[in-house]
Amino acid sequence: MRKTLLLFMMIAMSALIAGNATSDTDKDAEAIRQAVLNYVNSAYDVRPELVDESVSPKLQKVGYMSRDGKEYREAFMTFDQLKELVSKWNTDGHYDTKTARRDIKVLDQLDRIAVARLDAEWGVDFFHLSKVDGKWKIMNVIWQTHPPE
Repeated sequence: MRKTLLLFMMIAMSALIAGNATSDTDKDAEAIRQAVLNYVNSAYDVRPELVDESVSPKLQKVGYMSRDGKEYREAFMTFDQLKELVSKWNTDGHYDTKTARRDIKVLDQLDRIAVARLDAEWGVDFFHLSKVDGKWKIMNVIWQTHPPE
């Protein structure tokens, strides 16, 4: 009887620990997704303060832009340049803030680092994120305009 009770308690403890790990993983996945959502919304909604919430001041960003899908121009950007860009990027209302594309996928995550993808109106961004002081921050971005169809 004691062995059965002990076995039952061990199984219950294992399930409880596994349940907490899953919920932490789910919470992290949602926080990662929110960091990327803040990034894209900062541009669409002209809200540079969202950059402060979700992007590391140590940001390293590089992009490849093409108007014709053949020749790409490489461009680098810092945290401060990103904030300046989003403060005026959609001021003309070119993109409808309600319908603009915001497809986010968390591709992989561990307890301190993650990789995510964003499909937006301007192109595709890949992100490296890290958990700093309990908060997910975008550290690196590499992006390009949409490739030709």
